[in-house]
Amino acid sequence: MTIPLDSIPRFTAAQALAVALEDYGIEGRASALPSERDQNFLIVDARGAKFVLKIANRNEAPEILNFQNRAMRRVAASACDCRVQEIVPTRAGADCCEIRDRAADIRHCVRVTTWLPGEVLAKCMVRGTALFASVGACMARIDAALRDFTHPAMHRVLQWDLRHAGLAREHAELLAPARRARVEHVFAEWETIDWTRLRHSVVHNDANDYNVLIEDGRMTGLLDFGDLVHSATVCDLAIALAYAMLHEKEPLAAAAALIRAYHRHNPLTEHEQRVLYPLILARLASSACYAAHNRARNPDDPYQVVTEAAAWELLDVLERYPHHAAPAVIRDACA
Repeated sequence: MTIPLDSIPRFTAAQALAVALEDYGIEGRASALPSERDQNFLIVDARGAKFVLKIANRNEAPEILNFQNRAMRRVAASACDCRVQEIVPTRAGADCCEIRDRAADIRHCVRVTTWLPGEVLAKCMVRGTALFASVGACMARIDAALRDFTHPAMHRVLQWDLRHAGLAREHAELLAPARRARVEHVFAEWETIDWTRLRHSVVHNDANDYNVLIEDGRMTGLLDFGDLVHSATVCDLAIALAYAMLHEKEPLAAAAALIRAYHRHNPLTEHEQRVLYPLILARLASSACYAAHNRARNPDDPYQVVTEAAAWELLDVLERYPHHAAPAVIRDACA
């Protein structure tokens, strides 16, 4: 299950500005922002106010966008101490409008959100225990805010949902033999997970290092609810950990700080503690497999493989630890 290339919008900045002006009354200059399956533009108006105009994938149903909008409002209304983008209404008071691709006679949904200040974790050079603890605390509070949230569109099959990591496994054949053997071992461990013993809820599902915002040495914001899905709650923590550990000389030390803070605000069950490490590895393996697939079909888009090298580097580092090291760190952090 991969994203068809012809479903990704391909509009110009001028077209984005035309929609912003006509439907939102926003006039300014536009620049492209990266996205896996949608198209995003940063718009800066004459007063310096910033907005994000998001053109949805052709196949993104309106109910999915409504699901994301309502979840964002749920988190914003909670006391999670973590900012999320706000939906900017159209002139008519709607959450979205449409833009038409005249050449293909296809309509795409358009939303505008506020811009959040901060530096993405991927670019943050000064890290440490306090930073990772803030990420753990924020993700725990966000998961708590979404614990009882429901929506008719929440049960969907999504390629980045770790319950469906087998979809990524289908692309393992594109890897070199040694790397393929490594990810196959990871997926074999993933197959042993008993999902019925895990708590489930709606989760953000994509706290990667380009979606986590940092200010003054702590996490202050979370971007992009596009991968929102109903899944095992612990998957949200596993994904945050997979990306927080990237580029760390001592990734398990960073993980310990993050897990300890998460557990303090949203205690993990014993079974969630046991599956956490296999889920972290499954996210890294999935990222590697999808990167190989995306390079094969769309070699000119560097964003599609932005995490690939770092994911393999982290897998290499983690493999050098004794087999019992990571589970022991997780148990100690939750003690």
